[in-house]
Amino acid sequence: MSHKYPVHVIVKYFYPVAAGIETNIMETYSVLAEKGWDVHIHTSTNTLTEINTLTETDSLRGLNIFRYQWSWWGFNPTQMNTEETRLICLHNFNVFPHFWIMLQTVWLKMIGKKNYSLILTPHGGFTPEWSTFPLVSRIAKWLYHRTLAVLLVNISVDGIRAVSTWEKREMEKYGLLSSKIEVISNGIENQAFENITEQVSAEYKNKIRKLGRYLIQIGRIHPIKNFTTSISVLAKLPKDIKLVIAGPVGDPEYLEGLKEQAKSLGVSDRVIFWGVVRGADKFYLFNQAQLMLHMAIWESYCNVVHEAMSQGLVCVVADNTALPLLIKEGKNGYCLSTYDVEAIAEKVNYILENKSSKEIMTIEDHNRTEVTAHSWFNVALRLNAYYQKLKIIT
Repeated sequence: MSHKYPVHVIVKYFYPVAAGIETNIMETYSVLAEKGWDVHIHTSTNTLTEINTLTETDSLRGLNIFRYQWSWWGFNPTQMNTEETRLICLHNFNVFPHFWIMLQTVWLKMIGKKNYSLILTPHGGFTPEWSTFPLVSRIAKWLYHRTLAVLLVNISVDGIRAVSTWEKREMEKYGLLSSKIEVISNGIENQAFENITEQVSAEYKNKIRKLGRYLIQIGRIHPIKNFTTSISVLAKLPKDIKLVIAGPVGDPEYLEGLKEQAKSLGVSDRVIFWGVVRGADKFYLFNQAQLMLHMAIWESYCNVVHEAMSQGLVCVVADNTALPLLIKEGKNGYCLSTYDVEAIAEKVNYILENKSSKEIMTIEDHNRTEVTAHSWFNVALRLNAYYQKLKIIT
């Protein structure tokens, strides 16, 4: 299907930054681009650790990428012409530039010149884990989210996509209109369902083979992922077990703290910081792990746990936010108190000691089959249908 008008996507970070939000955008909008949508990504020139370093224009998998210098007020997407579009999609919930776009939308609506639909996908950003913000920023953003932001969203936005029922409930508690919220969860790359072993190099296989037995946790290196608990758990496991931590560095100081913690516990040689991993390499890393350990203090969905399930991993996760929606106790893994190191270590040891038991093998088989219909392609089709429902396509 060919679409006359461009779709404009607004997000602070995009590739080569590749955490959950960026992956969501890449995998869904690239499918829409294949179907004839003219997709424009408006983002910053920032990475997670560097400011204003990326090129201003780029293209990737059919997506047109425009990057802008970032400042305290966000960025001005000058390459976006609101008169020529029928759809603007805000991702995450940064104060800026989202505030300016919502404010402009309200104004255009008031004077009868609004000719596009505005869609918000917060990815949990409207109801974040406030403890991870610096105090002053926390207070300012909390007040904004509870007051003016609710009013602006309810007036300006035509549709809100939640990635989980947990996120939908949380947004409703804040006062966002339930009638505008649609739950469309995240997906999994097609490679997850292919023969991963055939797609990775012999060198990569050998690198992983040398690890021996290991647990896997994937996520940006940031306090919200709670790697400190995972490292503390590792110290209570058999000495041949390693912990592989894969993901971009979002907080360099936190990374140094993790290294110091591992050193103090005597497990420095068993904590492997793998860096960013993608595609078949990522799924092979999952495939060869003993289990997934993910004790994050907050998740609005959690792509990496979903991905781990596709490779038959038993997932041990924190019993908070949206994680219990993915992991049902004893069915596809186990949910434990976020900081209870003793209980988590006991459960991990139980899984390691009973890998060949009927209980564990049943969980592994269940996880492989449960997610087979959860491809990003199918998610993109649902997104397309949602836009149609909102009368976006003309």
